[in-house]
Amino acid sequence: MMKHDILSLEELAMNAHPALQTYLYDGWALRFSNGYTSRANSASTLYPSELPFEEKVAFCEQIYTARGLPTLFKLTDASPAGFEAYLSERGYQAISPTHVFTCNALPGMKIHHDVMITKEIDLRWKEDYFRLNGTNLAMTDTASAMIDNILGNVFCAKITAGGETVACGLCVEERGYAGLFDIIVDPAYRRHGFAHALCGSLMDAAATIGARSFYLSVVAQNAPAIALYKKLGFAWCYNYLYMKKELT
Repeated sequence: MMKHDILSLEELAMNAHPALQTYLYDGWALRFSNGYTSRANSASTLYPSELPFEEKVAFCEQIYTARGLPTLFKLTDASPAGFEAYLSERGYQAISPTHVFTCNALPGMKIHHDVMITKEIDLRWKEDYFRLNGTNLAMTDTASAMIDNILGNVFCAKITAGGETVACGLCVEERGYAGLFDIIVDPAYRRHGFAHALCGSLMDAAATIGARSFYLSVVAQNAPAIALYKKLGFAWCYNYLYMKKELT
């Protein structure tokens, strides 16, 4: 995939999962969100830069350490040549290898479950998501603020059973691209097609406002999720991982 295409998808994903604070530094985006999610608390090597690795990494380590956070760099297939090796030499560890998948067609499959779709993120949806995701209580205020900061067009989906939400998901559309996020199903209700129903319904909803391309990220070891997304028509696009240095 071309570097420009990777950059475009990275920008879309950052907008759809906004950090509480973003600091731009010589082409890199340093993001801070009180430690909630790696994506929103890492430095992304997005654009061409001029300063040497040594100077930039030292600055990043200083600013993340000052906030009580480990230093994380998000590296994609378009990151600067040699940067991953440089970080490894400095003692950074590679974590969370992830695939980005894309799709340019709707699933075209009948959805069998009653999926409720709304065009806004309400308090009840957030509470259900935090519960299903096992979000640490101390992080719910941060997570809620991040969700409220999404500027793109939003669709929320959920499935209920026995009067309780057992599955939920989120879709954010921007510039004709729709990203799927936070697809989660209660363990007791898995293998019933709920995740497929959520994704298909969210894609259909986004298509009604002009979405024609879809994207998502999935941890490389999550074989069941990868199989699901391939059934929906998604295909591998590029990889990313995080390089992490713990606080000392």
